[in-house]
Amino acid sequence: MNQLQIVVEEIYKPHFDVEKDEFVDKSPYLPYERRCVRYECRCRAGSCFTGNAQFKQHIKSKTHKDFILFYKKYYKEADEALTKYTTLLAERELLARKNETLVEENRALLETIKEHEDEFQECM
Repeated sequence: MNQLQIVVEEIYKPHFDVEKDEFVDKSPYLPYERRCVRYECRCRAGSCFTGNAQFKQHIKSKTHKDFILFYKKYYKEADEALTKYTTLLAERELLARKNETLVEENRALLETIKEHEDEFQECM
């Protein structure tokens, strides 16, 4: 029986160590984890790993060590900008939906005012 396997791929981002003020590698996998997420590392084109063993082997390479060393200089700002962009995009969508509901409520109130306009004129 053939089955399709869902491949989930994410971009690997190193963790920031506050005490040392530098980026360090921390395994994104739990020990003995099954159905691991496939991570792509930007240290080299086409570089990816699936599982703890491949991750440990990958971080030993010289290109990855250089990537970690210069991560703050080249990639940190881009990652933060992407995160901020997604957050602002979500907020904009929520505000647009809220604006639509308020416009509909405003139209409904204006219609009720027009319906009862002659009653308001009598009060004045």
